[in-house]
Amino acid sequence: MKTEKLISKESNRCLNVVANHVESLRINNSTQNTFRIYDQGMIGVEGSLGEANWTELEQSATAKLAQGIDYPETHTDKRTLTIDATKHVFDEQDFIPAVQHLLDRLGAENPQFLFSNKVQLNSSEDSYENSDGERYLYRGNQFLLSLAIKLKGSPNIMDEGYGCESLDFDEDAICRDVKLVCDAFLTKLPHVQEEEVTVIGGFEPLQYAIQHLIADLYFNHASLFDGKLGQKLFSDKLSLAINRNPAEQINLPFFDAEGVVNDGYVNYLVKNGVLERLLTCKKSAAQYNTANLGSAAASYNGVPNVGASGLDIVNTAKDLAEIVTGRAIYISDTGGGDMTPSGDISMPVMTAYLYEDGKLLGKLPEFAVSCNIFEVLNNGFLGVTEKGLFEFGKHKYLVYKAKIVNKA
Repeated sequence: MKTEKLISKESNRCLNVVANHVESLRINNSTQNTFRIYDQGMIGVEGSLGEANWTELEQSATAKLAQGIDYPETHTDKRTLTIDATKHVFDEQDFIPAVQHLLDRLGAENPQFLFSNKVQLNSSEDSYENSDGERYLYRGNQFLLSLAIKLKGSPNIMDEGYGCESLDFDEDAICRDVKLVCDAFLTKLPHVQEEEVTVIGGFEPLQYAIQHLIADLYFNHASLFDGKLGQKLFSDKLSLAINRNPAEQINLPFFDAEGVVNDGYVNYLVKNGVLERLLTCKKSAAQYNTANLGSAAASYNGVPNVGASGLDIVNTAKDLAEIVTGRAIYISDTGGGDMTPSGDISMPVMTAYLYEDGKLLGKLPEFAVSCNIFEVLNNGFLGVTEKGLFEFGKHKYLVYKAKIVNKA
């Protein structure tokens, strides 16, 4: 028999921003508690909100073993680790004045636009302990900026956006970033003539591949990568990992929902193009006799399942200048998209800009991009970097080749 206790505490201060003004402050403090018990290959789980009565949670979780929910009982060495990754961003009393000053400046420097949405200052404390003697505690925080940018007179709810997370606050850098976007938005350009272009974007193409890396899908022969575990499928430059390193991630515990701590806090799905592992939890790893990735997720009162928190593409370059030569298209916003069973991807692009020599030259009309998942992550994969466009906060740019279709 084995038992586990998990406690997750969050403190969130959220500013609601409307038309360049802080309209309200919402403060939310929450605690989630989880008790799990494993016995004879079964699991019982009970959770609660607020202050926990652990005796009652244990009794309820034990009673739920009778439901017959299969789950392996795994044991580990006794380890204890506490990491406090919190950084000072604001004194609480300075949060509203600092954000309002930022909004005033953004409005003055970009008079044709209005700025709305949310600005948050969040902190968390997560703990895990089990009857084997493992004890983990993580504390973290983040400054989260999410601005909806609306052109004055526009019928749209929003026309552009700017957002990021950080462990500091730099008004000058934020203002430079936002002005870069606003100035480019006002400069209208015709469509590029090339059929195939270099694209600077986020993780959009990769999100279609992720579901095919789930162990349950893979071992039931429903994955695009069926039978290819251990093979080199992608570019030598492509490495995809679950990265929970507190020195590199923001407000993310170094352990997953099952208390798994990977060596060096990193575990690779894809390394130098080779498909090494799949997305698993302890149950699916045991069921299919495959390596556990350490990426489990769980609700406070639910059975652990497969997750992907901390999913990261390893950087291949210091900045965009090392990857992009000549012109490229920076995709700011896509309107969904889909992938066929053969891996062909089509993504409508709502907002995109022409990029050259580190600058956004202007806004392009709407179009769609088309690529194949095997090509875009192989010969069409150009690299990944965190630097080269926006200054403030944590950004990651995936650079790849794609075709432009459906020009408006």
